[in-house]
Amino acid sequence: MATLATEDMQGNFLRYSGGIGVNANDVVAGPIDAGRYDTITFFSTAGAMNLLAAIDSVPTLVAMAFEDLGAASAAGPVFVTVTAANRLYRIRNTFSKVELTQNGATAVTGATIILSRLALQGT
Repeated sequence: MATLATEDMQGNFLRYSGGIGVNANDVVAGPIDAGRYDTITFFSTAGAMNLLAAIDSVPTLVAMAFEDLGAASAAGPVFVTVTAANRLYRIRNTFSKVELTQNGATAVTGATIILSRLALQGT
């Protein structure tokens, strides 16, 4: 059985950590009310994940493309739709809800997602 990540509010950001997946499509973090945040970073220590997001008040969550911060490219940022373990990913946008799900049969461990509002920090 999957274990949802634990919420931890820290000033200007919201963190969910410790999510564990067992089966494909297990929810490891979420659904999270994300409307007040504009930057989402996430990673896992094992397994692959999808980031699902609802762009407006419609409750349907759809898969999103996000930036792989560990990929080296002379051409610019590299965007993907599925994570790899031990890599950091980011997306900058405002969503009403987000969640992380396990992608495939390999168990997700250590799923962590951090939501922050960089616009409030002047960046």
